[in-house]
Amino acid sequence: MKIVGIILSAIAYIFGVLFILAAFGEPFVASNLIIGIILVGIGSVIMIIVTRKSKAEKASKNVTYNIDLSGETKATKLVCEKCGGPLGKNDITLVAGVPTVTCPYCGVTYQITEEPKW
Repeated sequence: MKIVGIILSAIAYIFGVLFILAAFGEPFVASNLIIGIILVGIGSVIMIIVTRKSKAEKASKNVTYNIDLSGETKATKLVCEKCGGPLGKNDITLVAGVPTVTCPYCGVTYQITEEPKW
């Protein structure tokens, strides 16, 4: 749909310019000038509509962060270090490339660190 709009806009521009140039021939034809200006205006409106981004395209992008873990791992419940409240996956965010947890109960924010295996 976007390509069709760009093509229609280009056609309107070309014919608009041709009509404007034809208006200044001998004799001067005001109707050609008016038609040319209208066609250039229509081409501009089509181009603006086609190139405008929707709200969904302007929305933030999702980032997927995959972690390759070495060795054997097992899942444990995540709890707040300060108050001991349970934490869920929605409480974990990625800030500057570092996994960060914000406790919904006490509001403390800290980084998730991997404990050494040895």
